[in-house]
Amino acid sequence: MRRRRYVLLPALLIAAGIAWLLLGGPAPEPAELRGRSDRHAVVLRLEPRPGPLEARVELHPASPAEVSIFAVMPHMGHTTPELRARPDGPGRYVARGELFTMTGAWEIGVRVHGASGTDVIKVTTLVVD
Repeated sequence: MRRRRYVLLPALLIAAGIAWLLLGGPAPEPAELRGRSDRHAVVLRLEPRPGPLEARVELHPASPAEVSIFAVMPHMGHTTPELRARPDGPGRYVARGELFTMTGAWEIGVRVHGASGTDVIKVTTLVVD
C-alpha cells in the first residue's frame, strides 16, 4: 500500500504539470490602463490576450461621446480595426471584439469624439498568451 502512494503522487504531479503546460498556464491578469489628454482622462480595463475580448472604458469627465478603441504594434507595423464602444452608464463604455492579433508590446488608442472635439488617448500594454 505504501509503495502505491509513492508511485501515485509523482504520477499525479506529472499529469498536473502536463495539463498546466497544455492549457497555457495561468490566465492573463486583467489590466487597468490609464491615460489622459488635455480634455479627457480614461481608464481602460481589459485582459491583454490575443483573440476576442471585452474592453471597458471610463471617461472623465463623464460626458456624452462616441468612443472607440484600436491597437497598434509599432515595432511590427500591425494595426487593428477600430472597435466601437457602446454606452454602459454615465461616462462608461464597453467594446467587444478582437483587439490583439499576437503577443508582444501594443499601443492602444482610445478615440473620444464629443462636443469639445476629438482626442486620441494612447496607453501601452504587454499582451501575453
